[in-house]
Order: sequence, then C-alpha cells, then structure tokens
Amino acid sequence: MRLVVDTSVLIGELLRKVGRERLSHPKLELFLPEQMWHETQWELPRRIGQFGRHNDLAIPTQHELVSICLAAVTCNIEVLPLAVYAAQEAEARARSLRDPNDWPAVAAALSLDCAIWTNDNDFLGTGLPTWTTDTLEGWLSRAAKESAS
Repeated sequence: MRLVVDTSVLIGELLRKVGRERLSHPKLELFLPEQMWHETQWELPRRIGQFGRHNDLAIPTQHELVSICLAAVTCNIEVLPLAVYAAQEAEARARSLRDPNDWPAVAAALSLDCAIWTNDNDFLGTGLPTWTTDTLEGWLSRAAKESAS
C-alpha cells in the first residue's frame, strides 16, 4: 500500500519500537514530503529531549535514540523532493482548509495518487483517502493472515 505519512503519525511511530517496525513493513510503500522531513528532523530531537528530561534518560542515550529514529526514516520512507509535488501546491492549499500547513502531504498524495496515513481529522474534506494507524494495523493483520493461508 502506498501512503504519504503525516508528520504527527511519523513522530509517534518513531518513538515506539513497534512503530519503527511498522514503518519497515514490506506491504507498505511510504512517502514523506521534504518540508515534513525537515519538520520531523526538528521535532523528533525536541520530543526525545522532553521525554529524556522527564524520565531521567542520559543525554547520550537520547542522541542514540534520535539517530535510530532518523535512520528508520531514511531506510523505510522515500523523502519526496518539492519538485515531485510542487505542481499540486495550489490545489493542495485549496483543499487543506483545516490545517493550511498540511498542504505538502495533500500535494504529495495528489501527485502520487495515494492515501494519507494520519490520526487526526485535518485531512477530512481534502477528497483523499486516509488511513489511521488502527485501520492500517487491521489491514496489515488481515493481509498477513491471508498470506499465511
């Protein structure tokens, strides 16, 4: 399944081992617009730092976790250069009424003719299919059972 990954979903998945494993699932072909990759590179260390301060996690351990998470992105997700989806910017901005900052994900999904993996309602009304983590996990589980039989 081809999906554009919303930044908030991506960060949530990266922060959990099971999430990083899900990102590498062979049935998933994942994409991330380059603007959202930049956002992820900024937000992830900030979130891990907050977690580390609240849970007394050593700084070197925090840095190692950041490295593991960023490596999970580069190994499992295709970061899309702006040139791939720039032609869809105006249409994507017109559709991204709930959160105008989400236009890169909408533009990428339009360009690739694929769905968006998100856990919020910001993509409702864009005319694009969306998958939540729960529905995606259900689909992956069913696909695994069908492959086994």
